[in-house]
Amino acid sequence: MDVARQALDLLEQRALNRRRVDWPALRRDLPADPHTAIRTAITALGDPHTFLLTAADLAEAFGDEAVQNSLMPSGEIVGERFALIRIPETPSVDEADLRYTRTGAALVRDLDGQRPDGWIVDLRGNTGGNMYPMLTVLAPLLGDGVLGSFVDADGESAGQWILRDGVVHQDDEPLSPEPHPHRLATAGPPIAVLTDGDTMSAGEATLIAFRGLPDVRTFGAPTAGLATGNAAHELADGSMLVLTEVRESDRAGRLFGTDPIVPDEPAHDALQAAVTWLESRSEGA
Repeated sequence: MDVARQALDLLEQRALNRRRVDWPALRRDLPADPHTAIRTAITALGDPHTFLLTAADLAEAFGDEAVQNSLMPSGEIVGERFALIRIPETPSVDEADLRYTRTGAALVRDLDGQRPDGWIVDLRGNTGGNMYPMLTVLAPLLGDGVLGSFVDADGESAGQWILRDGVVHQDDEPLSPEPHPHRLATAGPPIAVLTDGDTMSAGEATLIAFRGLPDVRTFGAPTAGLATGNAAHELADGSMLVLTEVRESDRAGRLFGTDPIVPDEPAHDALQAAVTWLESRSEGA
């Protein structure tokens, strides 16, 4: 199959912004080089979250070295009584995502064993990847139920994110690398979430999952504004079209997309602001 035609068919049929483009006119004027043609069509969409990865790009992004060097959750007790957990981007490779989930889950259990008075979830610098390992690691803080959803171009639900017994589902499909059914020693703790301009994509989805929970406050800087859902489509020449097909919504139905998500408390020193807030919550308890 012609690679450019394959990609354009996907863009025209599935792209979230597909109605913005005059597709017959675009197809008439495309460059001859297929990858240039695809990128021209992506530019016409005006969607910063849709992109093309060549076979070489894929080898670099998902090769053994990249997977081995991928970041893992980390954390410690700060302010002597608050649990800090850093949630970085995920590599979106099954083996590494499983390691990410196991590392993060063990960390949450260890921190909870120290009986913290509150939690800090650090999403700063989280550039995305696979949202499901992130949400699974944080399952004990999120609690069972609907965390958010995808919404298509017609405003219809394209899948709810539902947490059940430590497993995150999209509707009825389980997507956690493995369950994390741990229950916190103290239910319903205050939670501070930290964001910055590099919190994007799956990092923003993880932020959205905390919206609407009681006693949660966000700190830092506005996010990147890529709160949309992508699907990866392999093309005939081994390249991949990563295509934005849906927007994201929180549990209350508020829609997000390409506007940055502004924190409750803008702060240059987000961590200190979070600790100060948690101290006030603990003192007022």
